[in-house]
Amino acid sequence: MAAVHWRNLAELARFTQFRNQFLASALSAAGSAMTPVALSFGVLDATGSAADLGLVLAAYSAAQIVFMLGGGVWADRLPRKRLMVLSDGISAASQITFGLLLLTGHPPLWAMIALHGLAGAASALFMPASVGLVAETVPPRLLQEANALLSLTRNVSVSVGPMIAGMAVVLAGAGWVLVADGLTFLGSLLFLRRLAVPARPAAVGGGFLRDFRGGWQEVAKRSWVWTGIAMFMIFNFVYSFLYVLGPVSLSGSDNGGLLWGAVTASLGIGDVLGNALAVRFRPRRLLFTGRLMMLPAAPLIVVLGTAPEPIPLIVCGLLAGIATTFPNTLWETALQQHIPNSSLSRVSSFDYAGSFILRPAGLAVTALAASAFNTQVTLTAGAALIVLAVTASLLDRGTRALVRNEPQEQPATSGTPG
Repeated sequence: MAAVHWRNLAELARFTQFRNQFLASALSAAGSAMTPVALSFGVLDATGSAADLGLVLAAYSAAQIVFMLGGGVWADRLPRKRLMVLSDGISAASQITFGLLLLTGHPPLWAMIALHGLAGAASALFMPASVGLVAETVPPRLLQEANALLSLTRNVSVSVGPMIAGMAVVLAGAGWVLVADGLTFLGSLLFLRRLAVPARPAAVGGGFLRDFRGGWQEVAKRSWVWTGIAMFMIFNFVYSFLYVLGPVSLSGSDNGGLLWGAVTASLGIGDVLGNALAVRFRPRRLLFTGRLMMLPAAPLIVVLGTAPEPIPLIVCGLLAGIATTFPNTLWETALQQHIPNSSLSRVSSFDYAGSFILRPAGLAVTALAASAFNTQVTLTAGAALIVLAVTASLLDRGTRALVRNEPQEQPATSGTPG
């Protein structure tokens, strides 16, 4: 494992195109982090129904899953910058309109479902394109640092945003918070418009379905890609247990709410530490190292089900945070280095779809399993499944053998300092 000098970050900051992408990402992440709190309280205030809130939230997830694979195809066929600008415009319009509806005091349920579904579809267009755009805005040797910094902005926003949103909802109201979120997407759009990314070769293909099949073929012919997607699918399925059974397991203890707050805080800090580690160290075997680093995610799940004491919970929370962010940065770097740029967004869309698709099932299975067995058994079984999935992925020779690609060529035009 080779150390990375911190001057790499200063060098990365000199690339004008990446600076614009980073600022765009930071703005939209800051606004998006406040949305869950504001939207939840806004819908509940408007309808008084938890079922209605569930429908609104489900619309986002459903639209995101439905449009994700299409987003990957379009991001490989069209200029990625243009698609991301379009996505930001849709997100801004949906969030501002949602906020204004809440401010009227009588928002119809169908409109809230439609608007939040539109926001989910916009995010599905944005995400695969953003992975591909990173490879166009920085030189290949700085991809890992770029991915880590972009992930860091999201993690910090997720950690701080809900607290700010809670205070803003009390002081100004949920509607104004959503309007502010929409404005952050407009700010992101303006920074993205400043990008000057050279045009990619025109997509060669016979239409949408042919390009879709071509993306799947890029996944299927690389064992390290499809086994990785399968592993992430299981990992995220099990990890959804944490956010249901974690509070349940602590609810019967003294200061259970405080303990769960400490767990979520330690996870957030661990996320930041994982990104810092990704900036500092560059393992040669990207996936082998990343998979080993995922194993420390399991102890938190076990401890929650067995001995929920403050110190073990906090330590395991820190390890779990590192175990999710550091390997993810290495995974994105591996995709960007070893997948042709013309197919990168399609492959990323299969990755995102695989990660998201079983989360709703995980939430449903959690409730059924906990009632059929008990919380401790369900959490312990989930932790064992994570270990088995990660270990099984390491049986793939391609995963173990994949090494970092360190090209020596000069950065592309889009990555020149400015």
